[in-house]
Amino acid sequence: MIEDFLFNWIKKQKYGITVYPADLFELRIQEEMIRTDEAHGFFVYIEVNFVKVRGTLKDENAEYDFWKAFLKSLATKNRGSDSYGLLQGNSGIGLLLLDSEMQGWYRLKGRIQEFCRLTIGDVSETLNQGIKAFVYPACLARPEKSPTP
Repeated sequence: MIEDFLFNWIKKQKYGITVYPADLFELRIQEEMIRTDEAHGFFVYIEVNFVKVRGTLKDENAEYDFWKAFLKSLATKNRGSDSYGLLQGNSGIGLLLLDSEMQGWYRLKGRIQEFCRLTIGDVSETLNQGIKAFVYPACLARPEKSPTP
């Protein structure tokens, strides 16, 4: 159900969101890891698991409203540098928030919660159980330049 919903909204460009197919998204992640390593930067990687999200919602209507709010939140104040893609086996959707720290994810999470509040209520459990987010690389400390002799 959710795959059809996402594909229909993406095809219609309802919110102007482009989602990579799984194989291309995997390459995009690898490309960003290389860029980040070379630039000593960082990004937030987020995985949204379709099955886990579905398991926390009470029915299909709630699931539909959640995904509608999710896509709307991506489109609202969208940063052109961010990338979205399907995960392997179409098991979920992944997000790359480039040059962002966890605060970027927390802002997005807050938008999702706000958009859901009016339709399905509190989605804290859904966001906590169905979504994993972390910063790459895990250590944000930048290497200090060694003094020149």
